[in-house]
Order: sequence, then C-alpha cells, then structure tokens
Amino acid sequence: MNSLPKNFCIAPFLQLTTHPTGSFSPCPYLGGTTWAKNTNSILSRWQGPDLESLRQDFIDDKQSPICNRCWHEETNGKKSLRLRLFDPVNQTSDHSFIDPLTTNTSIINKINDLSYRKGPEVLTIKNGNVCNAKCRVCHPSDSSRWIDDSIKLKKITGKQYYVVDQTEKNWTDDQIEEILSFAGGLKRLELYGGEPMYNKKVHRLLERIVEQGHAGHIILYINTNGSVNIVEKIPCIKEFKEVEIGVSIDGVGDHFNYIRHGLEYETIKVNIKAWIEYFTQHNVTYFIDSISTVEILNIFYLPELKKAVMDILPLSPYWNLLVDPPYLFIKNMPDSIKIAVINKLSLDPEFSDLINVIKQPADLSEWRNFLQVTQALDQIRNEDFSNTFPEFFALINNSTT
Repeated sequence: MNSLPKNFCIAPFLQLTTHPTGSFSPCPYLGGTTWAKNTNSILSRWQGPDLESLRQDFIDDKQSPICNRCWHEETNGKKSLRLRLFDPVNQTSDHSFIDPLTTNTSIINKINDLSYRKGPEVLTIKNGNVCNAKCRVCHPSDSSRWIDDSIKLKKITGKQYYVVDQTEKNWTDDQIEEILSFAGGLKRLELYGGEPMYNKKVHRLLERIVEQGHAGHIILYINTNGSVNIVEKIPCIKEFKEVEIGVSIDGVGDHFNYIRHGLEYETIKVNIKAWIEYFTQHNVTYFIDSISTVEILNIFYLPELKKAVMDILPLSPYWNLLVDPPYLFIKNMPDSIKIAVINKLSLDPEFSDLINVIKQPADLSEWRNFLQVTQALDQIRNEDFSNTFPEFFALINNSTT
C-alpha cells in the first residue's frame, strides 16, 4: 500500500471501543456494540476477523455500511468522526495525540508490515449503563435509570420504543485487569458511559493506572454528563499526560433539567468551574468542551444554548446530531415548524449544516411518535413540556399538521 484512499478511516488500525458485555466496535460512534462477544480478550478481538474485514474495506476504498453514521454526516455536509480523527485527503486531525505530518506514512507502514496487530494505541471504553440520569436522548442500554421508565412507556403507549428487558451492566474485575495489562502501550484512554464518573470501577481503574506509572504517557478523555466533580472524586487525575473532558450540555436552566432528567444545570456550571481551577492550579494540560446533542427538544433553542456554553467555557459547542431514535431526529418535524426553526437558526451561519438536515423530507409518523413519547414521559416523570418549552409548544399548537 502506497497511499491512503479517499474513504479511508484510521480508527480500526489504531482504536478499539469495547463494551462490558464483551461486544466491540472500531470507534465510539458505534458504541462498542457492532460485533457480539466472541472472546473475553480485548487483544483477540483486536486481531480477529471482524475488524480485519472492516480494515480491508477501508484499504479497498469501500464505504462499509457498518460506518453509516459517518457517511450520513458527510453526505449532509457535517465533519464526521472519521474526518475529525484523520482526514486522509487533507491529512489533518482534530486530535492532539495524532500528528498529521507523520500519521499518513505511519499508518501505511503499519498496514504493510502488519505491526498494527500488536494492539490498540487508543482504547475507548463504555463502562456499561451505570448512570445517575435518565436523559430524554438516552435509552436503557446506556442508562440503568432508564430501565423502569422504558417499561412504563410501553404500558402507556402500547408501543415498545426501547428494549424493556435490560439489566444493569458494568465492568468485571477481569476486564479491568486486562486493560491494566496493556496500559503501557496506550497513548489515549477514552471513557464513556453510562456515566463513567459515577462508576466506582472507573475510579479504581484510573487510580491503578496512576499507581502503575502509566498515566504520564496517556491522554485521558472523559465523556461525562458533568454532574460529578471529577477532581474531587479522582484527585490523581492530575498525573495524566493530558486531560480532555467532553461535557454534555443540551439546554439552559430548566431546559437542561428536563432533557437531562435527574441532573441540575447549576451543578454542572459549578463543577466545570472547579475543574478549570484545579487543572490550572496543578499545571495540567487540559481541554474542556461541550458536546451538545441536537434533537427536536432543543433545536429551536440552539442560539441560547450556544451563548450559555460560550459564557461558561468559552467555546461554541460541538453539535452532535441525534439520528436515533428517529422520533427525535430534527428532519422529522412538520414543514410549518421547520420554517420557524430555520428562520431563527439562519441568523447564525454556524447552524447552516443543521438547517440542511432540517430541510430533508420528514417522516411524520415519527413526529407523531415524538408527541406520544413526550406526553407519556411527562406523565411518568411528572414534567410538563408545554411549561418548560412554551415558545416551541406554541409552534406545535399552531402547526397545520
């Protein structure tokens, strides 16, 4: 191999995403659930036929359907995870652990001599579904607190929107030990949930990595709902080479509390301030940004959300487009509501990509599902969409559909 094809992705040659059930994926976009458990060994999965087949598709410049989320985002003019990790055409990366000047040659060499098979340099771990929130954008597979509500939702609506036979899942002690066994070769460790900072086994893993002396060469990334004061729970976090935190902020004030049920907006603001002060005091190289999930509940309020996030960080959020469940997908709104949303968002060119998505043809059966699920969850959780989002509710009332 002499060059990287246009549709190439470096993730399967560099990164592994695991799930405590034993399933795994090449990247966090796929949540660790692409392939079912076939072995307890992370290294065996890394070298196994599933990943090797996907790697060959990329070598052959094929757009594997496994990676449809990235292809969908790119079709809609959005910079996908594939391109943010490493763009094979422009040879650029948004990640500090990747050197764009050397990555192209490095990956080609690893493919030619098969040295990538030694093991992942980037490990992305979902700790299971242990969580302290039941966000409207989530589901029982990623939040243990969602389990009871998914059962109640089915009873009220007569439809099964989510799997109702979920149980709480977490790491085993053996999985923690295996991660520690190859931590010496890791360059980046990414933690997803559930809520990783609410999980005591995650705390133990990080403490053990520090004790073994590996933290100094590992960039630690934490995807968090922001409800836990990380530096208070894990003060040894300062030992890692770098710390990156992606905190989920999907609304302001009561909007946040509604969408991220079980959490408080003001607590997240206090925690972010504490992290910044701690990292600054201890001379830690850090980066904190907002991962703002864009869906029907907050689409009308993105300008207010952007302003609030920039007052806290100050950085514009990364707009994470929600596609599944489809009843929250922003394209599935009636035209009369779309017009009002587009008119508001068009005042800021940053939202042009999202406007293009909104303009796609709607599946109005999903809009009816949105209304049904929202009303049912309001009943289950003793909340009121109309009082929390009065402006958007007025648009719905005035809708011609």
